Amino acid sequence: MFEMGKDYAREYIHVVCGGNKQAFLPTKQGRVVAACLRQDLNPQAPEVVLCNSTASARAAGRTLSKQEGKIPVFIEQGAGKLRFVGEYSVAESFTTPLDCAPYAKDSSFRPQQISRVIKLKRS
Repeated sequence: MFEMGKDYAREYIHVVCGGNKQAFLPTKQGRVVAACLRQDLNPQAPEVVLCNSTASARAAGRTLSKQEGKIPVFIEQGAGKLRFVGEYSVAESFTTPLDCAPYAKDSSFRPQQISRVIKLKRS
């Protein structure tokens, strides 16, 4: 489906996986189908995904945290390109502010903006 280390346009990811083209965790039929992450918001990506406190991010994070199976993960490279870094599945998820706060370090989020942290493992 995707080649490791190769860059893809968001449109191509959408055609292959489905879901919202702008969402960082696009969903289709009640499942997260990919993770499209920015390094400034997710400095520990792909192993750690930060969900902010917007309604859409909370909903997508909740969906992914309960989901089994693997999803393709991409890291934004700028200029509309995202690099495929592998297939990952959920290892752990937490929502308490005390557990989430340390992951805000080095991100563009303030600790109180993070609603969920999802740890991924390579599948």
